[in-house]
Amino acid sequence: MNIKIFINGFGCVGRALAKIIVEKRDVIEKKYGLRIEVVAIKDSRGAVFSSEGLDINDLLKLIEYPRSSIGLYEPYGRMDIGLDEIYDQCSPDIHVELTPSNYDGGEPGISNVLYALKRGANVVLANKAALVYKFREIMGIARKKGLVVKYKATVMGGTPFIDILLSLKTIHVSKIYGILNATTNYVLTYMHRHLVDLDEALGNAKSIGIAEKNPIYDIEGIDAAAKLVIMSNTLGIPLGINDVMRTSLRNVSLKDIVDALRKGEVIKYIAQIDFEEQLAEVAPRRIESNNMLAGIDGLMNAVVIEHEYGNIFFSGKGGGCRETASMVLEDILSASMRGV
Repeated sequence: MNIKIFINGFGCVGRALAKIIVEKRDVIEKKYGLRIEVVAIKDSRGAVFSSEGLDINDLLKLIEYPRSSIGLYEPYGRMDIGLDEIYDQCSPDIHVELTPSNYDGGEPGISNVLYALKRGANVVLANKAALVYKFREIMGIARKKGLVVKYKATVMGGTPFIDILLSLKTIHVSKIYGILNATTNYVLTYMHRHLVDLDEALGNAKSIGIAEKNPIYDIEGIDAAAKLVIMSNTLGIPLGINDVMRTSLRNVSLKDIVDALRKGEVIKYIAQIDFEEQLAEVAPRRIESNNMLAGIDGLMNAVVIEHEYGNIFFSGKGGGCRETASMVLEDILSASMRGV
């Protein structure tokens, strides 16, 4: 069975996804009887599309194209093209939304996802903002239309954490807490190991491509708060991003790091939801060195789920282009095998 996908957003995750599809297309076809055909890819300025699907050579060439220029690719490229023409020409089965998350209103992710559902496409997301602002609406529309929305890559992008939450259908969860942002965890790890202030650690993270040029979503706890919103709504408990209290990582000084180390503690940027206390927050916290979260360093993430029968501890790489793309591909397969 051929599955036609449209990749909307062609940054590091989109390019990694295209590469993984090339690498694993034959294995997927042999194992599951599914042939993934990339019929369209769109970036911020243009798109490439073919109703017959882009071949392996096309995908490999597009991966190497400069950012925001794939519309120049011949013969399939077009600049300044909208979703209407892409859908009219290609009729994708699955819309893969990989545009950057925008926490100032959620666009263009929201409109893109709603459009895809309107046109009868299943949706796979790495974009968090669409779910942060419109989780219930998006899921409600999908249910009414008999479509699926998959979003494994939005939380702990390199792990199947969302699958764990979705499996807890009748078990009462009282609290979830942990380290949900890889950039800030790397920065804090660097501060502890090298005894430098936040700006120097952040500069190092930027220089090696771990932090964005403007890492406000990370440093101000917005990214971690967005993940709490998605986690809570996944469990059926409404939560908005403005309901999450946030304390900036900039409140952590080198003096705080040194003082914590002297007392046998470390500082971690902890995101938590306490469903019993109806509290959601992201803030720097001192934790003892024997705490299971204390050894979660660098780009690793970890979460503890406290429920009525005990605790679940889940750890893995929080992000990375290829890691996140691999979860996107898992969701594509999952959506495909549910009646696409």
